[in-house]
Amino acid sequence: MLSAGWSSLCAAQGVPAPEDAGKRIIVTATGLSSATSTTKTDTPIIEAPQSVSIVAREEMDLRGATTIADALSYTAGVQAEPMGIDSRTDEVSVRGFSAGGYSSNNNFVDGLRLPTGGQFTRFGFDTFGLQQIEVLKGPSGVLYGQSAPGGIVNIVTKRPTSSFQGEVLLQAQGYTELGNWSGRIGADFGGPLNTDGQISARLVGLAQHGGSQVNDVENSRYYVSPSVTWEPTSATSWTLLGQYQHDDGGATYQFLPALGTYEPSNGGYIANDANIGEPSWNNFTRNQYLAASFFRHEITDNLTFRNNLRYTHITSAYRVTVLSGGTVTDCSAVPQYGPACIDGQTIGRRAIASAGASDGFAIDNQLEWRVRTGPFAHTLLAGLDYFHTDWTHDRDLVNLPGLPRGQVDPLYDIFDPQPRGSQHYTASMTPQVYGAATSEQTGLYAQDEIEWGRLRINIGGRHDWTSDHTRNRLTDTENDYDASKFTWRAGAVYLFDNGLAPYFSYSQSFIPQLVPLESVLDQKPFRPTTGEQFEAGLRYQAGKGVYLTAGVFEITQQNVQTSDPDGTICGNGNVCLVQAGEARIRGAELEGRASLGSGTTVIASATHLDSDVTQDTHDDLVGKSLPQVPSYMASLFVNQRIVNGSLAGLGFGGGVRYTGKSWGDAMNADFRIQDYTLFDLMLRYDLGEANVALEGIGLSLNARNVADKRYVVTCTTAASCYYGQGRVVTARVQFTW
Repeated sequence: MLSAGWSSLCAAQGVPAPEDAGKRIIVTATGLSSATSTTKTDTPIIEAPQSVSIVAREEMDLRGATTIADALSYTAGVQAEPMGIDSRTDEVSVRGFSAGGYSSNNNFVDGLRLPTGGQFTRFGFDTFGLQQIEVLKGPSGVLYGQSAPGGIVNIVTKRPTSSFQGEVLLQAQGYTELGNWSGRIGADFGGPLNTDGQISARLVGLAQHGGSQVNDVENSRYYVSPSVTWEPTSATSWTLLGQYQHDDGGATYQFLPALGTYEPSNGGYIANDANIGEPSWNNFTRNQYLAASFFRHEITDNLTFRNNLRYTHITSAYRVTVLSGGTVTDCSAVPQYGPACIDGQTIGRRAIASAGASDGFAIDNQLEWRVRTGPFAHTLLAGLDYFHTDWTHDRDLVNLPGLPRGQVDPLYDIFDPQPRGSQHYTASMTPQVYGAATSEQTGLYAQDEIEWGRLRINIGGRHDWTSDHTRNRLTDTENDYDASKFTWRAGAVYLFDNGLAPYFSYSQSFIPQLVPLESVLDQKPFRPTTGEQFEAGLRYQAGKGVYLTAGVFEITQQNVQTSDPDGTICGNGNVCLVQAGEARIRGAELEGRASLGSGTTVIASATHLDSDVTQDTHDDLVGKSLPQVPSYMASLFVNQRIVNGSLAGLGFGGGVRYTGKSWGDAMNADFRIQDYTLFDLMLRYDLGEANVALEGIGLSLNARNVADKRYVVTCTTAASCYYGQGRVVTARVQFTW
């Protein structure tokens, strides 16, 4: 088990912190027993008919996870960084569907949707400011409206605690061959502000600067989050929370050529830490602001009203030099590159500069009523939520004279990359994309959670109205999209005396399709894509120390866009699009988290995904596997903490993560991505066990991908391959009280 601060148990949707929040107690690696993202109530997860995984604050500290992708890398059904390393945001996929930073419909913080944005104007969150991460698996339209069928990721921020608590963190982090390092300092203080405890506050802050996995890419981050809770009575609480985060530096995201990564070129491979861009033209700056309010009032013992709202604002500026085309195999075909060109080692490059801004407002009003009707106990939930966002996105392309259109100076040797300079880039930029959009969603939902003896039944429905307006500011072209969709969910769980709980559920989702009308065959807006899932499984819980779950599911996504089978050319010069596609993923998951009395913590998961294109206008695609969907994933993490004897306070352990084979291209012809296995190690020591004067001070050392294995996560084209995370060594000193 882990000794940690049970500091802020306020989960999403305004659930109050328990009375012992903030005390140093023994907690388990299973985290919390409830996640409000599943039902928007405090129903324990074993009683919810939809699968959910929780990564608690204690587990993040144990594994030294500093990114959301790292934190979720031992979670069943989740692939972390499915498109490679990216310091700009955290991208993950859930049950084969994207659900991370670039998935506009799947970003949730404290149960409220984050705003969409242009191509690079996306949020990024540091795990130091989080209390837990919830992965709600399968279609979730009934409570959240538009969302991908694989599931959503909801991150829960730290809130004020009813008892005094604090933490100071000093950290150093090294990458790949440990030639690049970064350092950070964090502080987290909270507790009551007055004697009666009606007002409590918390302040979380972080500063970081240093290198990254990619050579010549340094990043800085500054984060601060103040919050205050007023609880005049046990029936009423109101929390105000603010966040500001500033990121500045470069980006680790790179397009890599297949020749030199997926397969060798001239007998060699590009190094894990190679920078094939232009260091002087690699800058990513982001400012993100959040201001939120979470209000709860118990009108009666059985009737509760909750109001949660948040305003968000984000700006970004990004410039980068990336790959243009694959590795040059015949330099005579590109005489513009000159005599320094090397067959099999030279690449063309392109450069862009972009800026964007996004504003969002989200509000969720909930009324919860607990009532009995004969032998049935009901938890009725009715809600009305609204979401609005406005964003702009500008992108310029650099065109250097004397080179193929849209290119800048080539990189002559991918195995020994040398900067070429960017002094002429600014004067050679031309507008490429200038866009703006406004999006709205209004949802009305209702849910009934029924208890009948040991049987738990959940039935819910929701109707959404969405409106989207897009504008191409270069062509002054505007499009409007309006959609209306009803989704529902039903499920049942039976709780046996021995801790077993079989469950079954059906759920739906939808996503509006914002395809430019000039690309559509009949010039009419597309219908939303829809998703549905059938799931059945078995859970087991023994107190808060052991939680196991096994399940099987089938997800079907319909109304997927595909190209016109007749090859009709639309006004944009490309083949017209039609809605005739359907995809299906059948899968099985096994996940377990256990904290045993012997001081042993075990985290294990296994996933099987079988994906197929079931309908398409192109017969040769039917039956193909979906790209970027591994057939198998598995992980195991074990930590042993010595609780007695001269070595008491010492903890050690490690983990193994396996990702199976997948296809990178839709035709399943060019890129068969090989499986890979990664190993992690950890060592911890509580100095308080050796000297009571040092109580609360802990030392830890974590190593991810300890062998610095070079592996390709996926390749979509010959010019679009991506490396996964190399070795990351994290050394920490934590002082908690």
